Amino acid sequence: MLTPEYEQVENTKEVVTIDKGELKGLIFDIQGHSVHDGPGTRTTVFMNGCPLNCIWCCNPEGLFHNPVMLYMESRCVSCYACIKACPSDAITIREDKKLIHDRSKCDVCKTHECVDVCLHEASLLSGKYYTINELMDLFQRDRQFWGGTGGVSFSGGEPLLQRDFMLELLKRCKKSYIHVAVETTSCFDTDYYMETMNYINWVFTDIKHMDPVKHKELTGVDNKLILINIETLAAKEDWNGFIVPRIPIIPGLNDSDENIRETAKFVKRIGLEVINILPFHRLGGSKYTELGRTYQFMDQKPPSDEHMLSLKKLIEEEGLVCYVGYETPF
Repeated sequence: MLTPEYEQVENTKEVVTIDKGELKGLIFDIQGHSVHDGPGTRTTVFMNGCPLNCIWCCNPEGLFHNPVMLYMESRCVSCYACIKACPSDAITIREDKKLIHDRSKCDVCKTHECVDVCLHEASLLSGKYYTINELMDLFQRDRQFWGGTGGVSFSGGEPLLQRDFMLELLKRCKKSYIHVAVETTSCFDTDYYMETMNYINWVFTDIKHMDPVKHKELTGVDNKLILINIETLAAKEDWNGFIVPRIPIIPGLNDSDENIRETAKFVKRIGLEVINILPFHRLGGSKYTELGRTYQFMDQKPPSDEHMLSLKKLIEEEGLVCYVGYETPF
């Protein structure tokens, strides 16, 4: 008898048995002992791909749907082995003897010979394929450190974008009694979104702006589907999970009193009780340089503590609980 992890597919000539545990997902980071991505101590898995393209994204390497090369110039010793190894002639030398990468070629490269020959790790590969079985083995190794309230968190990028892989992985986690949290954009067709929620215990979901036009300017998509999905999940009576709407506070873009109040009113109207506000930071700025891109927020200062507290007060005036930053007070 086949276990639930296996599936038989009818072929005209034969029956093919597929081990779903061998499905592969693209992941750009895995962090153990995380305390910022849900209750307790957790293992956080960062999945590649995202339906949004936020102009301040702190994980730009996670936007790729394939492994991508990162170049750290400070580590380069100018041995030029990568130039000889590159089959696409994507690397040339500047007048100061530093390297120039043609990112139009590097970003779609599938072989990454330059990474293989770089002994000083100036060229690194972001993104690795894991099977479901490999991740479940990792979770079983880590669960002794989670305690009674921890578990697995899926972040990104957008963790739910790799549909077949994630849905099967979520099912395996539930079967293994693993507490699952996700940090999601909620930007999916509603049927799929709600199906995944059957296997998720804790949801962080961003509301980046309440105005659909401004939301599209900031992220590349409007917020209609996002708000529908959040409201639909909040109304699901047979779901016992917990929802935390998040607002990333980007000074001058979405931190007006009007936007914060409108967001709080929406959250209260759909029956939720908590909002988490996250101050902008520049920790991902170096990644843009490593990807050969310009980070337009390099000179942007984070919001002051006073400003964050004033926004917190606006939300609390609407009758909601608000907490600031990544600490989870639950």
